[in-house]
Amino acid sequence: MKRLLLVALLSLAGLAPASAAPPADDAVFVEGSRYDAVLSASRGDWRLLPLTGADVRLHLSAHCRGDAVPPPGLWLLSQDAQGRPELVAPSATPLPAGHPGRIALVGCDDAVAGALPVPEALADWLRQHSGAIYVTR
Repeated sequence: MKRLLLVALLSLAGLAPASAAPPADDAVFVEGSRYDAVLSASRGDWRLLPLTGADVRLHLSAHCRGDAVPPPGLWLLSQDAQGRPELVAPSATPLPAGHPGRIALVGCDDAVAGALPVPEALADWLRQHSGAIYVTR
């Protein structure tokens, strides 16, 4: 009887409606495989996920937080035309209307509207170890 019930359940599993599967944009991101750092934008917390060794958690002081808060999602670390670091949203990252999809990374003492300030040591680590950053709320 148990075997018959198991066979019936397995055969019904293939009949689940297509809408039950999550859309591709809602895929679960596995830490350390698709991104190397996590930014909790609302709190100003960073978590670095090196390939070897323990995670590193950083809490930025209030003086090192700017007005630019990247929308949640995956962001790629790149460089602008002058070679300065910036975050770039790939096409799968949902952005609010009018958002340019690029956010400059600047030092904590640099006041640049629309830029994300980070300590120089963090910017260096991201340049050396990170290609992608996951931003949470």
